[in-house]
Amino acid sequence: MRRLNNTVKNFDWGTPDAIPAILGTVPDGTPCAELWLGAHPLSPSRLEVAAAQETNSALGYGRVGSSSSVDVRANGRVASGPNLIEYIAGDPEGLLGRDSLEVFGPRLPFLLKVLSAQRALSIQVHPTPAQAAAGFAREEETGPDLDAPERNYKDASAKPELIYALTEFHALSGFRPRKAVRATFERFLSLSLSATSLDFLGEILGSLKALSEAKAFSRTVERILGDPRAPGLVDEIAGQDFATPPRGHASQIGTAVDPMQTFRELVADYPGDPGVLVALMLCRVHLQPGEALAMDSGVLHAYLGGTGIEIMASSDNVLRGGLTSKHVDIPELTATATFTSGAPRLIEPDRDGVLKGATEDFALQALRCPRLKRIDRRGAAIALCTSGSITLTSVGASTTLTRGQSVFIGANEPAVTADGHGDLFIATTGLDRALPFA
Repeated sequence: MRRLNNTVKNFDWGTPDAIPAILGTVPDGTPCAELWLGAHPLSPSRLEVAAAQETNSALGYGRVGSSSSVDVRANGRVASGPNLIEYIAGDPEGLLGRDSLEVFGPRLPFLLKVLSAQRALSIQVHPTPAQAAAGFAREEETGPDLDAPERNYKDASAKPELIYALTEFHALSGFRPRKAVRATFERFLSLSLSATSLDFLGEILGSLKALSEAKAFSRTVERILGDPRAPGLVDEIAGQDFATPPRGHASQIGTAVDPMQTFRELVADYPGDPGVLVALMLCRVHLQPGEALAMDSGVLHAYLGGTGIEIMASSDNVLRGGLTSKHVDIPELTATATFTSGAPRLIEPDRDGVLKGATEDFALQALRCPRLKRIDRRGAAIALCTSGSITLTSVGASTTLTRGQSVFIGANEPAVTADGHGDLFIATTGLDRALPFA
């Protein structure tokens, strides 16, 4: 087991206090959106080494937040030591495990995060493995450059995700039934709208009449995101009051709150953004602490607010559909998204506290106050303590983690047990076959 130093990402949608509270640092007002744990090339975790202790003491304490990401320890000190990519490269079979190496190659296939949002992230969708491979190859050959803002595919991998709520957590995930979407837009017909906006709203409602649900949703999203009249419609709606519909109104199907509440929340942060209208087409989920939601490839989704543990395939492929100032590629988005309605995919843990999505890239084990509980591993693993104190023991050797501290556990490490009072999250692969001693 090797202790890790990890990176905080200071995106402007982050909260100033939740991640510092987990790390045991004093917030300074800087938004702290994500804590990354893993071997992603953009911000790989670093291993603690003995020599780093003196260096850290000399440097003193560092800020958690800054204008760019910084490497931090649980006590806020600047990190040192080799990164996890370099460490794994020294013994990929031993550290990753033979099964993981055969399926995913010589890389850690998952990325673990703490995510904390005070406002909505962009509406987005992630490609399937085949779409990612084809898109990456195409853009590598024809451009744009890898670091260009209009680049869609940063790598050749899919990016399914799973979020485990630490606090109340709101998200959008997948399309609501067509009748619910249509009933929502019909509520705008009673407002005082300009002739231009009424014509556009009529076209939206017309596109929802397509023969198939998939074609109706695809045409509607394309129309909303691509028409220059959309920002004006959003602004006109935002300036008016909404009538409260009767209980059980069709517009409230598939959402945890009235869709007009979602509209109000989003337009406050993203005035004139057409993505606000796309958001009204999606299911809204309200997770309680301990509940989890999976986002598979093709599912249009957005996180709206809250703090959670996120695990995903180690990829950076994102196609955006609004609520953002970043690049929106409408043709690629509509070619990638799945335009059918369906209930959000809530995930229940098994008897060992393990949560899995529909992919082999990752699994997440959530343990609260474990008593000599064996850690479930299917290859390499990363363990993060978010509260209290947890002792990990393997063949007589032990290490104690307190809040914000983490370790990398190689596949060649013998059986590891967890014991203590607190919360521990373990990321590993989602391969069906666990290690023989796990």
